[in-house]
Amino acid sequence: MNTRIVIILTTALLLGMVVPLSTPSMAAAPPSDGSSVTIAEDTTWNQSSNMDGTVIVSAGVNLTITGEITVEAGSSMDVQGNLIMNGGSLNAANPPSDLQFWSAYGDSSTLFLPESAGTFAIEIFSASGYNLSNYTAQWNDGPKEDLEGDNHSMMAGIANPLPGGGTLSFEAIIGEYGELVIDRIEVHRTLPLPGDNIYEVTELDYSGWLLRGEAGFSLNVAEGGSLSASGATISGAQISINGQVDASNTEIVASGPLSISGATSSITMNGGGFDGSSDDHDILADTVATISLTDVNGTGGIIDFWERQLSEQVIQFPGTGITFTLTGVGPQERTLQGLSMADGTFVVPANYQQGPRVIEIGYADGTVWTEHATISNISWFTAWGTFYDSGGTLEHIEDPSVTFSIIPQISVTSVEITKEATLGKRATVVVTLANTGNADAGNPYDEIDSVAIECYDGENRADISPTYPAADVAAGSSVDIELRWGHADEGNATLVCNPLTPSQVAIEGALGGGTTESQTMLWSPAAEASPGMSPLLISLLVALVVGLGLVAYFTAIVGKEETRTITIKDSDDELDELDDL
Repeated sequence: MNTRIVIILTTALLLGMVVPLSTPSMAAAPPSDGSSVTIAEDTTWNQSSNMDGTVIVSAGVNLTITGEITVEAGSSMDVQGNLIMNGGSLNAANPPSDLQFWSAYGDSSTLFLPESAGTFAIEIFSASGYNLSNYTAQWNDGPKEDLEGDNHSMMAGIANPLPGGGTLSFEAIIGEYGELVIDRIEVHRTLPLPGDNIYEVTELDYSGWLLRGEAGFSLNVAEGGSLSASGATISGAQISINGQVDASNTEIVASGPLSISGATSSITMNGGGFDGSSDDHDILADTVATISLTDVNGTGGIIDFWERQLSEQVIQFPGTGITFTLTGVGPQERTLQGLSMADGTFVVPANYQQGPRVIEIGYADGTVWTEHATISNISWFTAWGTFYDSGGTLEHIEDPSVTFSIIPQISVTSVEITKEATLGKRATVVVTLANTGNADAGNPYDEIDSVAIECYDGENRADISPTYPAADVAAGSSVDIELRWGHADEGNATLVCNPLTPSQVAIEGALGGGTTESQTMLWSPAAEASPGMSPLLISLLVALVVGLGLVAYFTAIVGKEETRTITIKDSDDELDELDDL
């Protein structure tokens, strides 16, 4: 065969083997019909287009966005692989567009209207389902006007041109309550030329407000997934992060707070920033997520960079009725007195008695507050005595546990039958109690033995005497307790004993416990006595003895009797007297 042809065929064969191994980079468009699309190979969106539907970026796959994507309401993106935004954007078609007043009594929330010199009327419209009542509005330094109803008009103007316009300020009326949520501002100009300017309030520069309204779409960076953005924009999204976000000079608008959670989750930003949040922080993090912000602009004002929250905290103690003191709890650094419940738990109150507890705040001015709560003065009263612990730092975990450093540990180390018995009798048993802890169980200086023993014979409580033998057991020592054991059935049996731990124990083993079994003992009837005289002979002998006794008794009575003679003397005089009657 021609050498040239061989070379060509060989080259073609090699190319055919190599090309299928490479992953193509495809230029494609997002779904626009509400469908769900799974991206299973590297894909690039480099055109301006609309996204309407669900997009799943598979693990190990790259989706690169360099174009401007307008995302329709209800759409979502789940990033299990890698989302790369190089100058691209994801902008909600319907972002949150309302603002809610979020200032304390006496403080104002402001909107800056970019109006020029002239005379005009300002019309304020509340969001659907709300009204303007219980608040005032003020244009620049003019008079404050009480607001009422769904909309309110006020005359205004600019005599001397200000840099870019003027300020519309709102305040809550002291003693009144209401939720002020504004939808839009309309400016109806009369001079110098008539005309109308309509502003969605989120389009204005504002201070002292929170975003209200549904997010335009959802963006989830799953665990194992990543978002890398450079010079990009994301607006109007609900963003959750369980993976990694690395952004530079990227703007996140009307999308706060970003929710980040998980030990492997992180957000790293260099430059760029946030603008708009529906809570008083731009980032909401759990206790373990990583946050690193460098030269980042926050929404500012009342909105902090981040909050770390502990969703719930339940302290586990070894028993019930344990008293203690918590100090430095929450942003108010409260001091709380606590008492453990029947199961040994105590729920640490949240900021407002329910919900999560804030444990860290990255303030808008760049300072950071972190909770350093402690637990102290721990005291536990039990039937074996009262035990104490000094406590320590309250960990930022959901289920911290508290143990005592000085406490008894009682166990039965031996159950020995020292004298066997037959059925109907009681065996002698010696039970050894040991205290391997570093605190006494019971008070050796009183007359009460605190540590009782409980024994079982098979599945039933054993017939022992005394019923609850007891003793005090000093730390690091042992005591022997003697008891008597009775058994009802013939055959082999063992005695199983354990310390009867105090009812205040909620966690098994907190003060010791466990069972120990004796050696096996054979219970049998007592041996029968040897045969003697027959019952008939015994009866005859008894009858004979009784008869002889009776004869002797009556004979003695007859021998003691005396014979007496009574003489009756007749009297004639007495008879004569009877005749006269």
